[in-house]
Amino acid sequence: MEKANEELQKNAQKVKQSKFWLGYHIAPPAGWLNDPNGLVFYKGEYHAFYQHYPYASQWGPMHWGHAKSKDLIHWEHLPVALAPEYDYEAGGCFSGSAVVSGDGMYLTYTGHNEQRDPKEVQCVAKSTDGIHFEKLAENPVISVPPAHGSPDFRDPKVWMQNDIWNMVVGSSKDGIGKAVLYRSKDLKDWEYTGVMVESDGTQGDMWECPDFFSLSEDVDVLIFSPMNMEGSKTRYMIGKMDQETGKFEAKNSGEIDYGIDFYAPQTFQDDQNRRILISWMNMWKKDMPEQTDGWAGALTIPRELSVENEKLIMKPVEEMKNLRTNQLVSTYEKEIKVADLCLEVEMVVSLDNSNKLGFTLSSEIGESIIVGYDTIEKQIITDRRGMLQGEQDLCQAHYQTENNEITLKAYIDRSSIELFVDGGKLVMTNRFYFKGDNITLSIEGEKSDIQEVSVWELKATM
Repeated sequence: MEKANEELQKNAQKVKQSKFWLGYHIAPPAGWLNDPNGLVFYKGEYHAFYQHYPYASQWGPMHWGHAKSKDLIHWEHLPVALAPEYDYEAGGCFSGSAVVSGDGMYLTYTGHNEQRDPKEVQCVAKSTDGIHFEKLAENPVISVPPAHGSPDFRDPKVWMQNDIWNMVVGSSKDGIGKAVLYRSKDLKDWEYTGVMVESDGTQGDMWECPDFFSLSEDVDVLIFSPMNMEGSKTRYMIGKMDQETGKFEAKNSGEIDYGIDFYAPQTFQDDQNRRILISWMNMWKKDMPEQTDGWAGALTIPRELSVENEKLIMKPVEEMKNLRTNQLVSTYEKEIKVADLCLEVEMVVSLDNSNKLGFTLSSEIGESIIVGYDTIEKQIITDRRGMLQGEQDLCQAHYQTENNEITLKAYIDRSSIELFVDGGKLVMTNRFYFKGDNITLSIEGEKSDIQEVSVWELKATM
């Protein structure tokens, strides 16, 4: 790990000069980032770990990067927490989770070695300061997948319920994705309980990064990232788990985020009893122009979860308002010039006269990205077809409301945009990459349909 940390220190200042460097999102100091891991509140601070390769801006044998914060908006990078050391994890310390027990923080993760049989096992590391971790001598604590699973057996999420540790792990068998459940009294000895829930045959052939939590006595939620599910990348199921059998019965399911650049979300509960979600803000097999600058990948802003009418609602945590500095717009203006693309844009629009409502970002060389609502097609859109690099596509999701107006709130951070519709009833996350400079924000729609518009500059904290 010393070598990994030296590599990061060597490259960090150069990486921050990247045109696409994010102002207020967690991104690696250098190198590669994907799944968030081990989100936890420990000794008065928020901790976020993530899948990390410190030696290049491409995926490699996974380490665990690490950052912490007191307020969810100012993050401090810490030394690499986990690195491959032993044969059972020679291919990487894959995704997992964190829990607090007594005075200690425990990381549970998947050890991966493609040359080993089985190739994926579950492991634990402990810390008493939240920075330096020691892997248990008992590792791997789960050394073989269950009969109901397969060698694809990864991404443990651990939580305490009824004085027992529970662990859900993603797996598959015969083309059916599933979440399998284990229980333990001490985080070392785990007993297999059974299949918590599995695909109905249409929900993917492998479930990655499962996460289970309760939002009330009557509402349990399972989230996961299905592989090879047509039209879907991240799913939630709302229902109830039978505590005795460990079986989860879903009443409703849906997409967590409709953007292209959103995968492997994970949640945690903080000291205010909020359930907060953070996700990888990229996607496999997509263009990532920042790689040429020595880094790749980022995490979303933290989002608070709730359930309304058996649907998952995601809204930005309240702390995001503390990033506001200068209010650029408080009444309708058709165009504004933007000095630094760290912005919060909020609009309330009526659906009376306009075909499209929202805003466009454009540069002086003609490239553009359009964000908003298509009133004809009833679609929330992020249209990147006007861009000159990165993905050039139309991201859209059907949305209808009984009201005659829609609220759009967007967090823009130089090369990312997170759009929240009507308080988080629909969310869409995408990356974008301008070649040009001199960015203009233009309001789309008839002036009579723009009920409210507000644009804030946000301070860069990273």
